[in-house]
Amino acid sequence: MGRLRPALRLYVGTVILVGAATVAVALALARPATRDELVLAAILLFVATTAQLFPLHLSVKVKVTAEDTATYGAALLLNPFLAIAVAGCAKLLGLRFRNTRTSWYNRAFNVATAVLETGAAAVVFLALDGGTPSLSRPMPLVAAAVAKYLVNTTLVTAAVDLQLKRPPLSSWWAAHGREMRQSAALYFLGGLAATNAQGQPWVFFLFAVPMALVFLTTRETARLREQTRAVVLELADLIDLRDPYTHGHSQRVATLAERLACRLKLDAVQIELVRDAARVHDIGKIGTNDLVLLKPAALTAEETNEMERHAELGHRLLRRLPDFWQGAELVLSHHERVDGRGYPRGLIGNEVPVEASVIAVADTYDAMTTDRPYRRALPWDYVRAELIRERGRQWHELAVDAFVAMIDQERGLAPQPRVAADGRTEPAGALRGA
Repeated sequence: MGRLRPALRLYVGTVILVGAATVAVALALARPATRDELVLAAILLFVATTAQLFPLHLSVKVKVTAEDTATYGAALLLNPFLAIAVAGCAKLLGLRFRNTRTSWYNRAFNVATAVLETGAAAVVFLALDGGTPSLSRPMPLVAAAVAKYLVNTTLVTAAVDLQLKRPPLSSWWAAHGREMRQSAALYFLGGLAATNAQGQPWVFFLFAVPMALVFLTTRETARLREQTRAVVLELADLIDLRDPYTHGHSQRVATLAERLACRLKLDAVQIELVRDAARVHDIGKIGTNDLVLLKPAALTAEETNEMERHAELGHRLLRRLPDFWQGAELVLSHHERVDGRGYPRGLIGNEVPVEASVIAVADTYDAMTTDRPYRRALPWDYVRAELIRERGRQWHELAVDAFVAMIDQERGLAPQPRVAADGRTEPAGALRGA
């Protein structure tokens, strides 16, 4: 967890520990399970695990599975320990069989989240009812579903917000408002199955048909989102085409930024976020006058102000789109400087997301090593010296160090010493990320 920001590291560690404590307490308080309960738990575990292998993607970043139907049913039908055991094991097995390249703490956090959300639903249901699930008493069913949904979405959203240095839960509605109806439908099916599964655990298999219908009704939404994403990417490419010197710029920056994020060993979610944000980082230039965008000479103060508006314009556009709203913050910040002299907000130090520096370094490299109306492409030695000179001033040091080492390695160059901010010559090994 060393790569996580301190606040996020503390948060993830706390959630994992609370999840482990919840399992221990539930085990201590659990009564012996009957044979029928064990059979039901095995069926629900199979359904929940299998459901994770066949998600329906509402967008690149948002997917819906039938897992919640099974784990919600477990919370209503099983004792709390068995319910959280089903949820935790299903999550662990699902991650294993999907072969997702996630870190151990990411997996542990996901399992802990599954344990806590299902445990919350089970406790709420027992506190309000404690008997057999029945549609004639809907309030305990609804309260348990709300508890499960809120615990899950709150824990996940808080982690994302801490990673991106947003106020915790500030993006809750933007992240989950669009998929709330699909989730509600799956919870409804889970409750309906639970009320009909007394002594007949195989009933959960019969609900595969209505669950498939829920998926089919959301497919059109997924298709429209895919089309929207394609249009946005095409728009980013068309903006590059306005200037013959920048053709393919956004695609090259996205590739470089992704490679740099991988070299920094960022989490898979962060790498994806960096790549997508880099791909559309200049989309705000759609509002920049051609006379300013294509001017072959130095810009006036007024023209500079117009050019600098593109970060805010891009943020304003992207924050409303399901596939890009999280990366919109990086688009807004990719011209911020660590020394506080960037724009548009004048962020300073660690206020500037590392991911934004990753995009900015890749952006600068591509801009300097390609021809522009006012100059020819610059050689790597010159670009390298400029990156190191601005290390710790314009960009985060670790982003520059890793990028310089990456390009040096690709060009077959031996590691070179650099001059530190205090004037001392540091050995090549001082380049972190190499």
